[in-house]
Amino acid sequence: TIHSSSCRRRLLESAAGAALCNILPKQEAWAFDGTGSSISNAPSSKAELAKGYRQRIVADVRDFNALGKAILDRNEMDGNAWLDVFIPYPRREADALGRTYAAQIDLIGPLDSKTGGGAAYLLASTFAKPNKPTENLPQMKKYKELFKSIESVDAAGKKKDLAKAKKEFAQASVVLSDYLQEVGMPASLSDPLYQ
Repeated sequence: TIHSSSCRRRLLESAAGAALCNILPKQEAWAFDGTGSSISNAPSSKAELAKGYRQRIVADVRDFNALGKAILDRNEMDGNAWLDVFIPYPRREADALGRTYAAQIDLIGPLDSKTGGGAAYLLASTFAKPNKPTENLPQMKKYKELFKSIESVDAAGKKKDLAKAKKEFAQASVVLSDYLQEVGMPASLSDPLYQ
């Protein structure tokens, strides 16, 4: 039978088997990373990764600025600006930058997480030297401050305390500016990049 290994070996060694192999269409092999995407589409350098994180952070800062206008200018304690930043559920479809969650989760990770995450964490970690811990990096320290300050804005929003929300937002704005400066992005939240 053709199913035995010796029979298959003889077929491939024969001229007919070789001709058959030359006739069949050849397909390029793709590496698979287990997530449904091919490795060939992955960024090939730390600089490319950092560029993608920066783009996501810019979009998140725009949402943060919109929240600031809602709190400071319109005295809103709920609405789309709050949802765009703090809603914990995934979006139905990713936005143009591939963000599948609201700005807060995309920027700093879920608030119930002890370690954080998100684009700000990932960008801060790109400053680490290979095989070195990230905890003592200045960028990572600024990230941890940012995590706490945005958590405070969310807490004030849940209590519907406008005065506290304004105060916490002002403090979070300073911390976010410090983080942006530390990772080499424009520090001013009024920069045209964030409008």
